[in-house]
Amino acid sequence: MPMNKLLSFLPAAIVGAALALPVAAQQKAEQNGAKQPPTATQAAQAMQKLAKFRHAPLTPEKAKAALEIFLTLKKEYPPESFEMKTPGPMGAVEAMKASQKAQAILNLVKEKGFSDIDEWARAFTSLGMALAHVRQGGEKDIRTKLGKLDESPMPEPMKAKIRAMLEALIPPQENVKVAQELLKDPETKKMIETVEKGR
Repeated sequence: MPMNKLLSFLPAAIVGAALALPVAAQQKAEQNGAKQPPTATQAAQAMQKLAKFRHAPLTPEKAKAALEIFLTLKKEYPPESFEMKTPGPMGAVEAMKASQKAQAILNLVKEKGFSDIDEWARAFTSLGMALAHVRQGGEKDIRTKLGKLDESPMPEPMKAKIRAMLEALIPPQENVKVAQELLKDPETKKMIETVEKGR
């Protein structure tokens, strides 16, 4: 099946919000020519990782901390701080952990209440999914795509992989409530918009 046909089943706005890369790492990747259309193998690997994703339980405080960390990273670290070896959000996280700034970043996330960089990245991704759920049609949009997927003539094993990935995009209701609460707060909403502009 053509890649564009396969990706048409994915709610692009939700995926885009959920998989925000650290800005510096993304810019570095683009400078190195890493911004290429995904190959079938890369798309399959991304689907498998997303299908296994487990949402982090969020509170307003934890969500705000995740946003603050992102904005600090954006402000303090230039593109050359991170060397992207693998495209995608996991590659960005690994690049941060392998960089000379890793200890400083670890100290930052710990100061904000996270145990390590991975925990922060999971919370940040979970928040992105919850925000996209609220803003971009939420579960109804995903259920519509699942219905179209059921009617598709694509092989059943591929359907199963895409179905698992789409279902993984649906955040817990508790996280949805946190996202709704953050969007009602003018200061936090401004932070969210700043993050979105930086992607």
